[in-house]
Amino acid sequence: MRANRTWAALAILAALTASGAPARAQVDMREANPSAWLRQIYDLYKRSESNPALQEQASYRIIVKRASKSLTALFKKNDDCEAKGQGVCAIDWDFIMDGQDSALTNVRVGDAVVTGDKATVTVTFKNFNTTCINFYFFVREDGEWKVDDIKTKSGTDAPVWIAKQLRDYR
Repeated sequence: MRANRTWAALAILAALTASGAPARAQVDMREANPSAWLRQIYDLYKRSESNPALQEQASYRIIVKRASKSLTALFKKNDDCEAKGQGVCAIDWDFIMDGQDSALTNVRVGDAVVTGDKATVTVTFKNFNTTCINFYFFVREDGEWKVDDIKTKSGTDAPVWIAKQLRDYR
């Protein structure tokens, strides 16, 4: 009888998994290690390329959810601008993948380099065969690592600092 219940439970689990329920991002927003967290994000992006159910979750908004107080204020300013103008303001691309579309390969997330209450993680990858490097700068706030800025470098383009991009937009 116990074996029947086990098989029934497995059958229900399989049915729920295949039922078309929304796919979960599986990014732990409370992950203590900044490198591990970024690996989860880039894994989400890779999976979203072949799974449309994940595409809405794979956006730079995932960074906003773990931004420092100062970076959160800049994103809010951008959101207010977009709401007022009902269009794009400072951010018109997804800086996580350095583009508007992605075909990510060779993703490498480095270990966090920690100095006191600051940490930096370097992520290298190719997007449509363009070599990209993102530097994520973290600050410890309220005992947690928060993203304080991102510097993106795509191909031969000049680097872009996200906080500066948000701050300087008029």
